[in-house]
Amino acid sequence: MTNDRVRPSKWTAWYLGGAILVMTIWFFPYFPQLGSPNELTRLYLTRAIVDDGSFSIDGPVSRYGHITDLARADGRLYSDKAPGVSIAGLPVYIVAKALVGWNSEAISNSSLLRLMRIFLAGLPTAAIVVLLFFLLGRIELSRSRRLFLVGAYGLGTIAFPYGVLLFGHQLATLCLVGAFSLIERNNRKPAWYASLIAGCLLGCALLCEYTTLLLVIPIAVYAVWSSSTRTRNIFLGLLGCLLPLGFLAAYHTLCFSGPFSTGYAHLAHKSFAQVHDQGLWGLVTPSFSRLLVILVSPTKGLWFFSPWLILALPGLVAALLRPEYPRLRPAWIAISTASLLYLLFAMSLQLSAWGWSLGPRHLCPLIPFWVLAIGYLLRLPIGYSKWTERTLLVLVPLSVITIVLPTAVFGGFPPDFSNPLADFTLPLLSSGCLPPSIGTSLGLTPGWAGLPFWLATAGLLIMLFKSVQMPAREKILCLALAALFVGLMLTVKGPVQPAEQRSLDWVRQDILKCDSV
Repeated sequence: MTNDRVRPSKWTAWYLGGAILVMTIWFFPYFPQLGSPNELTRLYLTRAIVDDGSFSIDGPVSRYGHITDLARADGRLYSDKAPGVSIAGLPVYIVAKALVGWNSEAISNSSLLRLMRIFLAGLPTAAIVVLLFFLLGRIELSRSRRLFLVGAYGLGTIAFPYGVLLFGHQLATLCLVGAFSLIERNNRKPAWYASLIAGCLLGCALLCEYTTLLLVIPIAVYAVWSSSTRTRNIFLGLLGCLLPLGFLAAYHTLCFSGPFSTGYAHLAHKSFAQVHDQGLWGLVTPSFSRLLVILVSPTKGLWFFSPWLILALPGLVAALLRPEYPRLRPAWIAISTASLLYLLFAMSLQLSAWGWSLGPRHLCPLIPFWVLAIGYLLRLPIGYSKWTERTLLVLVPLSVITIVLPTAVFGGFPPDFSNPLADFTLPLLSSGCLPPSIGTSLGLTPGWAGLPFWLATAGLLIMLFKSVQMPAREKILCLALAALFVGLMLTVKGPVQPAEQRSLDWVRQDILKCDSV
């Protein structure tokens, strides 16, 4: 990746974003027998606002069935999540409803969920890929290097599964990356509206996910610190965040009797309530063992699924100690501060509160900023950047396989597998177990329906490899090491556990309904 012998087109990032969007919507891992409470609670709130004119989801619960992710206040049921995704889903549902003659019964939960996933998860993920490509250009990284890194972000991190599922993480991440981009641009080319929009985006991030406070505050401090017209920008920024945060406070007051009272303080599910009633909003005394689970364990580890992201730590250290661009030093301090806050959060949040998910989903908003730090490593003197390139070429393909494969097969992991790739994903795939897809909706068998997806994955990997400018012998060696690691990840099984086998049989027979080998 040293020289741009084949300089990618300026449109390549847009093409890559479009390809990743198609990949996020190709498979549709939604299983009515299992349900998806985290998604349906957001969908129910969208339906309640449009169909019932109410924030209470009593109506959708009575019409479509009970779910576990609920809050109860004054005898009524509410979504326990931040309302931002549900609010953003209103135009999606209104347009869909208008197209079927305003008949809500003509739109199944499955159809509405598919639409909301496309516009509120897949599209934001593709937009982040494009924004990140241009942000990496601010540190004068070549196009080929930027293309490689944003491709790795889109396919080789947990951004991909949460670009498939209707959680709030990717929409909130888009708001944060958008705000950061505006602030950085405003420092170079001042525009009166930049602080106003950035403030609005930061408020919208909180409206979508409460935990983004850990990034909202450092980014806001960065905006103030780096501004040449602080008083005006502070005023405009506060004015911008007034609408989303004012709405959030009003929503909390109407539903839970206080501007700072969230659905998590009124959980209807007893076991969930017991978890979140401990400590401060479910946060307890920090534990290093929890941090290890969140970073390196096979069940949740960020670096287990995306080992290339470990390079963000030396990248941040390098950016702080030897900033090549002094104007960006406040930005690196903000990202480093947010990183420490998120790691402290991971040490403090009880493991059961992360839910049934692929990787540590609450860390999604931090990942694009870690990609920027890895990009900075590629700006170091040639000796350091070469080793960074080689490491990336080994770890990124491994990450793409460990992320894309389980997402396509099931969309998430049960929490009790020693090596979920070898013990869960591969057995399902070898049994022909795949979720519905665009291909199956066209009448193809599951195996043939998945072929375009796998070809697209292979094509994007080849494109990323071609963007790497290094001697062919070194490239082949790196790819051989990557293949070795992939083989180990997919074949080294943990000890046989009856609970694991029961979970596998349950998913295979009752949820995916496919034949065992």
